[in-house]
Amino acid sequence: MLLRSTINQVSAEEMGIDDYSGIVKRLKSRLILREDSQLGQPVLPSLRLGIILQLKAIGVEITAEQQQQNNSINDLISELESHENRMAQQMKGIDGIEKLNRVKIKMACLEWYKKDCKAKGIGYYDSYKNLYFCSDNDVTKHKKVLTNYWRNLVEDAERKPQKEGAYMRETWLYAGTNYRRMVEPLDIAEYYRQEGKRDYQTNGRSKHYILLEQWQKEHTEKLAGAPNDKKKQNVAGSLTEDSCFWMNVEEALISCKQLKDGSNVEKQSARERLNMFEQYVMDQINNYAVSPDIFLEKSSFMNWWKDFQEIIETSHDSPLRGFMKNCRRQYEKGQF
Repeated sequence: MLLRSTINQVSAEEMGIDDYSGIVKRLKSRLILREDSQLGQPVLPSLRLGIILQLKAIGVEITAEQQQQNNSINDLISELESHENRMAQQMKGIDGIEKLNRVKIKMACLEWYKKDCKAKGIGYYDSYKNLYFCSDNDVTKHKKVLTNYWRNLVEDAERKPQKEGAYMRETWLYAGTNYRRMVEPLDIAEYYRQEGKRDYQTNGRSKHYILLEQWQKEHTEKLAGAPNDKKKQNVAGSLTEDSCFWMNVEEALISCKQLKDGSNVEKQSARERLNMFEQYVMDQINNYAVSPDIFLEKSSFMNWWKDFQEIIETSHDSPLRGFMKNCRRQYEKGQF
């Protein structure tokens, strides 16, 4: 930087400055935004004022009159101001890349966890909810890092959108959607792990999940359509698209209990909710929007299905019942 090279050429002692760095630090810490009597200038941006003070400290004579009449002085100040802004952005970018790399590592850990749970015959949602294995406890640490990162990023994007007409650039929105689909089910698992908890959507859901989902829907509305062949082929390793799917499963399990043991009013309300849940699940299946992991025998979804079959009349027929009986095993192969 020009200022540093100038200081190297002329010693502080020769310039009559006892402690230049200390002076600059004190000036910066005070954030002098008021009118400066020596400069004769009205309120200036702190960075510009700091540059002027540094120039004066190394012997560059700057008066109010010179700033008004001398374009070369103004050009020099503007150039230094731009340089400082560029350096700040570069440092911010480096810091952002390092944080993003840490986030990618944590996401990779969760991907491995998901596959490991499936190999054990239980989905990662139910494994984490019930804390079956030692690896379940490690997930909490990964989840905390990821949540802190994305919560801060979403807050920043809400205050200052990343591009015109959208809060997030497509690359970040894609990464945020993957994060939401992977991590929010873990938050839901924690929520319903507590006895008596209900209605995660209203009482437990974090704002950053809501905003990420809202921005993703706004971006993909124009792309909505029937599932393509690639989506069908990749369904085996996919994440469930609705990050609140397991909330709906938990609420359906509660409704089953009410349908069995509740009052007449509760039973009627529970039956209506269960009918809506059946349709919701079938819509997700038709769109290849759920992970095949939900059909693992020990999953909460399969527990719900067994409970539901026990308490509804044998004459009950529905598209979901037909699918579960005849087509479930073809779904993972993308052949439903």
